[in-house]
Amino acid sequence: MTEGTQARPERVMVLEPDAERRQMLAQTLMQSGFRCFMADSVHDALPFYQDRQNSACMLTILNARLPWCESVELLSRAQENDWPVLFLTAEAANVAHLQSLFDLPCDALVHPFSPKQLMNAVENLLLLAQSLLRAGPLRLDTLHHRVTMAGEHLTLTAQEFALLEVLVKTPGAAVSRETLLRTAWGYQDLGETRTVDVHIQRLRRKLGKSCIETVYKTGYKLKMA
Repeated sequence: MTEGTQARPERVMVLEPDAERRQMLAQTLMQSGFRCFMADSVHDALPFYQDRQNSACMLTILNARLPWCESVELLSRAQENDWPVLFLTAEAANVAHLQSLFDLPCDALVHPFSPKQLMNAVENLLLLAQSLLRAGPLRLDTLHHRVTMAGEHLTLTAQEFALLEVLVKTPGAAVSRETLLRTAWGYQDLGETRTVDVHIQRLRRKLGKSCIETVYKTGYKLKMA
């Protein structure tokens, strides 16, 4: 495994068995300031993912033709840490299938693609990864206002999403009704705290009753295993 060092804090693992293509991908990334690591097999790349210091701010570019049985461990680690993955594939039909297999920020590029297309995909994935909030099996995509629970999509109203976002950002802490009104919805008149209670009840029906706890004389807090 080889490394090239540049200025940006994000690290990119290029996992590509073809040496010429691997070098081209890495060169494009390093020219844009990324710190780039290269490997020709999952076996060669795995030690990198086991090092917490190395794997911070990690994005993986993965050739989808690599043996699936070997890629599963790597992708499982990416899923656990919300590390984004960019799949490289020769067939457009594979894209949706690849994206559905793991609950992680991912995208796919179909060969052939230009350096500009590569960098656009990388930047979009990093933006998506930065917009994700997670609490146990619950994940919020604040960029696209999407919510999943254990991989299952949930449909929330804009007000419900805003409430849930505040609760997820304060894990395990009680949040007052007044704070929820002000922070989630921007209310200045804090007399309508009953509105919060109504929306919390709706959230409980969608998430599960035990997911949001009422804190006596205070407000609410999120409880996720």
